[in-house]
Amino acid sequence: MKGNTAFSIATMLDELLEFGPALVRSRQVLPAIDWRNAGPVQVEKLVSQLDAAGMTVPHWLAFDLLAAGHTLRPTEPQNSSSDLSILSALNRPGVKPEEALELARRLQCAGPLDRFPVKIWKQIVDRLNDLGIAEQAIKLALSAYVAAPDALRPVRSLLDSYISKLPPVRLRVSGTSNTQTFVAALQYAFAAHDFGASVTDGGYASLMIELVQNRAPTDALILLLDQNYFMPRDWRRDHDQIRVDLEERLTALTQAMTQFCRCTGAAVVVNTLPPITTPSAGFADMATNGGAAYISAQVNQALASAAAANPQILLIDTAQALSTLPGPARHEPKLWYYGRIAYSEAAMRHIAWSVACLWRIRTRGPAKVLALDFDNTLWGGLFGDDGLENLQCGDDFPGSAYKAFQIECLRLKSQGMILVGLSKNNADALDAFDKHPGMVLRREDFVATCVNWHSKPENLRTIADELGLGLDAFLFLDDSPHEREEMRRLCPQVIAPEMPSDPAMRPEWLRSMPATWPIRITDADGQRTEYYTAEIKSRQLRETSGSYEEYLSGLAQRLTVQQVTPVSLPRIAQLHQRTNQFNLTNERLTEADLSRTADGPETRLVYSGSVRDRFGDLGLVVASAVDINSNTAVIRSLVMSCRVIGRQVERAFLSALVQQLQTDEVHIVVGLFKPTPKNAVAEHVYRDFGFEPTNGFEGFTAWKLSLMTWKAEPTHTIETIWSESRC
Repeated sequence: MKGNTAFSIATMLDELLEFGPALVRSRQVLPAIDWRNAGPVQVEKLVSQLDAAGMTVPHWLAFDLLAAGHTLRPTEPQNSSSDLSILSALNRPGVKPEEALELARRLQCAGPLDRFPVKIWKQIVDRLNDLGIAEQAIKLALSAYVAAPDALRPVRSLLDSYISKLPPVRLRVSGTSNTQTFVAALQYAFAAHDFGASVTDGGYASLMIELVQNRAPTDALILLLDQNYFMPRDWRRDHDQIRVDLEERLTALTQAMTQFCRCTGAAVVVNTLPPITTPSAGFADMATNGGAAYISAQVNQALASAAAANPQILLIDTAQALSTLPGPARHEPKLWYYGRIAYSEAAMRHIAWSVACLWRIRTRGPAKVLALDFDNTLWGGLFGDDGLENLQCGDDFPGSAYKAFQIECLRLKSQGMILVGLSKNNADALDAFDKHPGMVLRREDFVATCVNWHSKPENLRTIADELGLGLDAFLFLDDSPHEREEMRRLCPQVIAPEMPSDPAMRPEWLRSMPATWPIRITDADGQRTEYYTAEIKSRQLRETSGSYEEYLSGLAQRLTVQQVTPVSLPRIAQLHQRTNQFNLTNERLTEADLSRTADGPETRLVYSGSVRDRFGDLGLVVASAVDINSNTAVIRSLVMSCRVIGRQVERAFLSALVQQLQTDEVHIVVGLFKPTPKNAVAEHVYRDFGFEPTNGFEGFTAWKLSLMTWKAEPTHTIETIWSESRC
């Protein structure tokens, strides 16, 4: 019977395919076919018919065929895009596991994964699983989780083992409604961002209880808020009383969040209320105290103020998190009335994804460097072929789109990103920034440029060495698919996303890229370009100096040391969060950790150092947290910007720090070090300073210095002073 059925389907397909071009044009019948029942010969017949009719395989049909495990011709015009080529290559019979692994990696770094239908993801994950590439199958399934949760099904039995091997993070969830669905979504969203989340649920509507009781140790308490919680309960009350009720509730909430952070040292991650889709006061909804839109705005403003005042309170913009989800798909009324579940399952996934993305950026930092192509990226046209006067950048389309894109690049610079230029051009292409009247960016906005005919991966590595940064700090934007693919292949650590081909889409696309999103912006961020420019000039001095001592003396460095102040605290915390190379303990101390002045018998002191040299101000570049108990001090952290590595700043800073501890009658100083894959450059700091090894603990090696006999050695190449604000 089964054989007859298969024969009947095959026969029916043969007959239908006689009308292939007409069915493709009308998009009839073919979308309903299960192409798993078709053979390669039938697929080839359909493609050939379309060729003969001067047609290409449309995307909807290509996806149907690929999801069924078929391949498409490499020369098929509609298949010339990277996505379809990779998918087709994965389906190819006889593809080797190592080839499939490379294809999967290319697919993952090519761009947003929600561009594929769910059936494509299921096919990809199944295919990788069949080829024995389980780990990559899991990574891709997790990456597609928000848009295609069913992609997890083929690898669900492997997920627990995979997640258990990821860096752990402890999360506790509470909210104003039922959060069970949210808890499940968080685990997968965090795994997609390379964290093994252990998530516990505080229970239904446990918001204030969790904040007040300060339960088991956790890295973050995640609060899920919804509109229903803040809406009036009694509409017999007048509107002034409704306003007072809301203000009291918000005051209690924000104070409880602040107190929780202070008592536990943990972060609070809380979401804003999403945009209102059904008003409670019609056209007056934003203007009246009882309006849903008015209430939502008041809640969000209170949360924003609390987050601005306390860096331990991290805010998720729910409007942004749900921006790709239509309004009606964000809520399911039956779920609310049956189980007090405030958001749909899809909305829970999107919010959880934003929480995980925020945590990743908080832990590892956003991209530091924006590496930009010139031709057809920052302006329309080719400098070498079209000439300066014909480049498109100005107030008329399409130049207006390129100008807007440059404005976005300048915005990122003002928020702390470093701009570098990578262009295959003659060196005079840089003249465009000085001479073209439509350019927003100027030559001096770029910390470094490589404008030549060498490969861009080679040039980017040169700039990375020049800046002293790892390749994972770079975001590379280029309109050429070839250049993007070469960068991904030769510098896989670099973020090289797909750019929209339409320049009008690019400004908004760049704004929407999480790799560019800071969590907190400090005054130092706006000056980062100047800091790195000064560092490059100092490197040039090093190359022309006769000796290392001559180079250091020629810098005329001045180190200003001071104890933490409200102004310096955000930058000191930022150093602890972002620094990887010169970070002796890798403790990601937050503002709350650093501002803690006492814990039992201990006193915590925090010091920082700022550097100027003959080329300019390098800003606050070194910091340390020291815990003092009686006459013993433990250096809990010592972090320094990579901009000043190799300039003896750490030695001068450590000397000033130890002298101050000696003045404060500390007898023993213990320095801690914990090795990581990136901090080998700091491994011998204490040994070289004169510390002696002692018993370590909790994964730290320890070094001891007796101040009873220690004498400071002068640092001839750096002038050290204490700030007048020293405590």
